[in-house]
Amino acid sequence: MSDPNINETLLVAFARLETKMDAMMKQLDELSKTSDQHWKRINEIETKIALIEQRQGPRVHITNWISAGIAVAMFVAAFIVWVIK
Repeated sequence: MSDPNINETLLVAFARLETKMDAMMKQLDELSKTSDQHWKRINEIETKIALIEQRQGPRVHITNWISAGIAVAMFVAAFIVWVIK
């Protein structure tokens, strides 16, 4: 048997590279499909969130509740002081 010459070695190396590139392209296609599915799902979820936010009334900040609670407590305290005197 003769030793392989440079041309045969290069052809084998190119064939291996081509096989690896085909495998990588297949994986890239699968990842692209998966990515597209994820983006589609993200868009659906964002749409649902936007619809839920539209249905809800305006949110009351916690400081408003605290202020209202303090006002009620002061009214009750003033009423008790008024009743005691």
